[in-house]
Amino acid sequence: MQSILNIDSLDTFLKENKEQSFRNKQIYRNIFKNHIISFDDMTDISKELRKKISEDFFVLSIKEKDVLEEKETTKISFETQDGKVFETVLMFHYSKHHKWKLNRITICLSSQIWCAVWCKFCVTGKLWLFRDLEYNEILEQILWANKYIADKFGQKDDRTYHKIRNVVFMGMGEPLLNYDNVMKSIGFMLEQQYLSLSRRHVTISTSGIIPGIKKLIEDKVEVMLAISLHAGSQATRQSIMPISKTYNIDKLIDILDKYIEATDNRIFYEYIMIKDITDTEDEAKALIKLLKWQLSHINLIAYNENPTVDFKRSSNNRIHKFKRILEGEWLTVTIRESLWNELKWACGQLGYEKIKKIK
Repeated sequence: MQSILNIDSLDTFLKENKEQSFRNKQIYRNIFKNHIISFDDMTDISKELRKKISEDFFVLSIKEKDVLEEKETTKISFETQDGKVFETVLMFHYSKHHKWKLNRITICLSSQIWCAVWCKFCVTGKLWLFRDLEYNEILEQILWANKYIADKFGQKDDRTYHKIRNVVFMGMGEPLLNYDNVMKSIGFMLEQQYLSLSRRHVTISTSGIIPGIKKLIEDKVEVMLAISLHAGSQATRQSIMPISKTYNIDKLIDILDKYIEATDNRIFYEYIMIKDITDTEDEAKALIKLLKWQLSHINLIAYNENPTVDFKRSSNNRIHKFKRILEGEWLTVTIRESLWNELKWACGQLGYEKIKKIK
């Protein structure tokens, strides 16, 4: 069996079964617009055709293993056909003016099963890399989520359904090390007949894979880019992010300057505040030197502590002092609200349950 997202295979199947070409659009409208993930529920298609399709194709190859819910977040553990587990997170953003009125929904996508970058502060990095996720497995996270959201919240006043508005590749894995599958999935996200997301609502987060960033420039990929920087100096960054030994921080900034020149996009920098390591005045000054003249936005994130990692989070006073130092040199800075909780689904915590079992 193969994925229904294989457009060429579906076209061939429909021709071989002497079905009209509009069936293709009909099937994809059911999946992408109506949030239907079962052929049995596609009632505008004959039972005979539904049966034939289900013998050759699947909508979802992944299946939920665990779903952990809180008011503002949901973490889903998915199991693949080869029996491996990865995680996805949904974040529900509510209106500040209308208490608990749902405003928008973000999905934190995984692009690989575990990770090969091995950042020392990140739980996922302790799992090593098993394999890349295929483009359909990446998209299936959104398809499952949109169905879950429709069932959870029901119809809005205009009889449409809530759905994913923002996509961030910030789950398990390094998206630029799975470039082709990530780009193919993004194609479905942006195309009007499929997910029809805005380019500004899709973000690739990378630890700084320079060849991947060069390819983004060459391919004129115009979605948003976030960099997991986490230090202002090469020495500190390399001590917590071994990938920086391969992709030096100065060379990384050089290629990002070229990216900005090519796209006119602002770069978002993710910066984890780790006590006595990344939160020092020296690191703030190094960060200023690095980014002062760049089109950038820095997100300061309180480190999400974990029993499997020995780092500690910075105090709130230290974080605000760090912010003031940066703002004093006209850098744009936000202290990002942490989603830390006992269920371990915030940044750097995905895979905690597996690591806990190993330990």
